[in-house]
Amino acid sequence: MVEINKLWPVMAALAALVLPVPVAAAPNPSELAEHLKESKALYYGSWRCPACITQNQMFGDAAVKLPYVECAKPQELPIQAAACRTAEIRAYPTWILENGERREGVQTLEQLKVWSSMPARP
Repeated sequence: MVEINKLWPVMAALAALVLPVPVAAAPNPSELAEHLKESKALYYGSWRCPACITQNQMFGDAAVKLPYVECAKPQELPIQAAACRTAEIRAYPTWILENGERREGVQTLEQLKVWSSMPARP
């Protein structure tokens, strides 16, 4: 016969597999894009960068609202290309907050929300 106290760890492990765990809802891409713009964050990238394409896809239709700076079109967008040089962009995408804090590489919406201190919705 098996002792009950030896079954508790097994039962607890099984319960953890079946019981729902509350998961925070992902940020609304449109609201996050607006927040990033209002907080004066900047998103530096290149039209031909696969990682930037992935980053934009995370925002879906709201990608057009992002505070985006194109670094790879110096002829068509010389002011933006100069801004990329001034910001010493070494990787795409690069996100920079107004205080100078930066993140390189693709960021999830949740990472951007936390990093940019986006307030929680009531």
